Amino acid sequence: MIDLRHPWILLLLPVAFWALHRVPYRWGIPREAPRRALGRLLARTLPSLLALLLVLAAAGPERRVVVKGLVPVVDFAVVLDGSSSMQALDDGKENRWDAARRILRTFILRRNSDRFALVLFSAHPATLSPLTADHARLWRTLEQLELSSRDDGTAIGSGLMTAVRRLQDSPARSRVILLLTDGAQNRGRVTPAEAAAEARRLGIRIHTVAIGGSGEALYPIDGGGFARLKVDTDPATLKEVAHATGGEALTADDPAGLERSLAAIDKLERTALPVDPPTEGRPLARWLLLAAALVALPLILDPARKRGARVPDWLRDAR
Repeated sequence: MIDLRHPWILLLLPVAFWALHRVPYRWGIPREAPRRALGRLLARTLPSLLALLLVLAAAGPERRVVVKGLVPVVDFAVVLDGSSSMQALDDGKENRWDAARRILRTFILRRNSDRFALVLFSAHPATLSPLTADHARLWRTLEQLELSSRDDGTAIGSGLMTAVRRLQDSPARSRVILLLTDGAQNRGRVTPAEAAAEARRLGIRIHTVAIGGSGEALYPIDGGGFARLKVDTDPATLKEVAHATGGEALTADDPAGLERSLAAIDKLERTALPVDPPTEGRPLARWLLLAAALVALPLILDPARKRGARVPDWLRDAR
C-alpha cells in the first residue's frame, strides 16, 4: 500500500501541467521542429512527466510495510499494594512484597506483545511507569521498589482510578487492570466501587487478586524477629469490583497461590480479537527523484547541444 505524507502538494499538478502546456516546445529536445510523431510526443510529454515526478516526490510517498510487535493486543495497568502489611510472610520464606514482584516479572515476560503501566499505592497512588512495551525497564523498576512505612495505608479506590486514567486513551483492543492487594480500603477519597464504575463505563476490565489469607501471618518487627498479626481484608469488595467490570476475583494464600492466580489471568487475557497488522512507512521519494533526473537529462543536454545555433523559425514564430 502506498501513502502520501503531504497529499495536499498534489494540488500543484494542474498548475504545473497548465503552465507547461502553454509553452510545449520551449523545453523541447529537438533543435528544430520535430518531424516524427515520437519526437513531437517527447517534446510535449517529457516536461510534464518531469513535473509529475517532482511533485509526487515532494508529496512524500511511502510504501507501508508490516512491522511486528508495535500494536499491543492488550494494555495492562498493574496496581500493586505498597502498604507495610505486604511485608508479611505467608509461607515462612518469602514475604508478600517480594513474591508479588517476582511473579509479576514472570507474568510480564509471558506477555511480550503487550504493554504495561505500573501504579503503586499505599495511602496515595503513584504512577511508576506509564504504558510501555519496554519490559526490561519494568523489571528494573520492580526490582528497585522498596516498601516505606511513611504515609502508610491502603487506598484501593484511588489506585484503581489512577490506573483507569492510564488506560482511558489506550488504542488497544483490550484494556485490563490487575489489582494485587492484601488489605481493605482505609484511606483515600475514591471508593473501589466508584473506580469500578468508571472502568466499566470505559470498557476496562478489572481482575483482583487478594494476597494472603484471612488468618494471622508473620510480620517483621523493629529490632528483629517476627510477630503474628492479622490484617483486615475485604474479599467481598474485591469480588464486586471485578464482577462489575467483567473481570475475575482470585485469592492467593501464599506465593504459589499468587502464581496460580496470575497464570489464570494470563489465560483469560489471551484475546482472540483480530488486530490490524502494524505498519511503517518506507520513503519512495528518492526513486522518484532518480527517475526525474533521468527524464531531465535530455532536457538539460538539449540546450547545450543547441548553444550557438540559429534559433529555428518554428521557435521564433512560437514566441
